[in-house]
Amino acid sequence: MRKRVLAVFLAAAVLTGMVGACGKEGQEEKKEPEKTEAAAGDQETGGETGERETEKEGQKEETEAKGAEGSLTVYYGATLEQMTPILEGFQKQYPGIEVKSYRGANEELSATMEMEIKSGNPQFDVAVMGNGPILTLQDGYDCFQPFAPEAKASISEGLLDPAGILTPVGTGFYTIIYNTNLVSAEEAPQSFADLLDDKWDNSLVIADPTSSSSVYTLIWMITQKLGADPYGWPYFERLQELNVNYASSHGTIGELVAMGERKVGVQVMATAGTSLKKGDPVAIVYPEEGLPSEVNVGVIRKDTPNLEAAELFMDFILSDEGQRLVAENLGWIPVRMDIADYKLADGTSLSDLNFIPRDVSWVTGNKEDILEKFAEIRAE
Repeated sequence: MRKRVLAVFLAAAVLTGMVGACGKEGQEEKKEPEKTEAAAGDQETGGETGERETEKEGQKEETEAKGAEGSLTVYYGATLEQMTPILEGFQKQYPGIEVKSYRGANEELSATMEMEIKSGNPQFDVAVMGNGPILTLQDGYDCFQPFAPEAKASISEGLLDPAGILTPVGTGFYTIIYNTNLVSAEEAPQSFADLLDDKWDNSLVIADPTSSSSVYTLIWMITQKLGADPYGWPYFERLQELNVNYASSHGTIGELVAMGERKVGVQVMATAGTSLKKGDPVAIVYPEEGLPSEVNVGVIRKDTPNLEAAELFMDFILSDEGQRLVAENLGWIPVRMDIADYKLADGTSLSDLNFIPRDVSWVTGNKEDILEKFAEIRAE
């Protein structure tokens, strides 16, 4: 029964995600794409079975036979730490392809891509990020091309874009994190509503909607999905009374909580999982109201001169190895239905969680109104 619920969630997530357009989320200064080095020599990747090693050897032989060489530039919205294992995994499997990458929070990244497209000098071959900004770019510039992944039969049909432009690679969701040195498990908030307690005055941090596109998923959950008291817009007015800190990115949220500058943060699972793996003094809470979620996609630039490398990368991120790397390092739920034997960074099983897919059409269609509302709240 739980598996059926998860399947329904995934289908609903992408169906709502195919309707709208954009968001923004940036923070890094623009720079030339950096080359990602593969793991040196014959370094083993822990936990792989002999069967997977055999499969990888077969893929390497196939690559050499096809003469897969050249270069590939990947733009992505995750953090460098989260994405590096995926880029290195691809580089190890395809050593003849020089991999370069550039990261930026989704809002800045989409603005950078738009600027490059408008100038007639796009630098990226592949982009991996939230579906909102990608939908906006495609709607405005028709800049991505269809792709049929080898793993298509293993992906839930409801997740597939009928046009074949947006390729789902994982789904992300929101959690609450807290500093375990400053907050005990007994007093930790268990719901979004708990964050409104007086005891969290000067203790909370969330993402800034002027720089983060993913935070619109949380805003939709609070103001539209939940809506009634204590939620709705009064919820964010109350957070303002509690002197909530607005951070420019989710990486900053994790740092503030880990360092103890803020006791509690509302954060995407991808970054929360990274904090746990680093050994930061944080713990994750899955809010009782449910987990607001969004689909992350990969796209290939139309007319890219590196089409073969781009398609190989997309197939890699959807392979068994790639999807496991996505789950382990990005904290995203794999989109392949035949990968289920894994748990989240804190050991939680997916069947224990309640995912709530966001309405992308509402998010992308109300961005200006949302920003105006937050400007009013923060001016009070």
